[in-house]
Amino acid sequence: MNNWTNEIINRLDTAYNARFEKEKSLVFLNDAYQNLLFLKLKYAIDEDAELSNFATSFMEVRDLFINELSDRYPENYAQVACQIQKLHDLNGHMSTNV
Repeated sequence: MNNWTNEIINRLDTAYNARFEKEKSLVFLNDAYQNLLFLKLKYAIDEDAELSNFATSFMEVRDLFINELSDRYPENYAQVACQIQKLHDLNGHMSTNV
């Protein structure tokens, strides 16, 4: 399970690194979302509070990121980076408890 959450975060990091190339970022965000969907199918996310929290946090980051990518003059990439770091921290906490 931790491999899937690591992959999701890696895709977010890659999307962030490509943030000035909108199409590339969207591809990596889509990959991360597809990984989350697979994780939801494979594990009972709704029954696991940590996974559910991770999924909710990911969706918030993804939505914020998409809003910034679609904005003509994006300003909050720092906020996106902060939210991605929170996911890293959450994932690190989950891996110690799994």
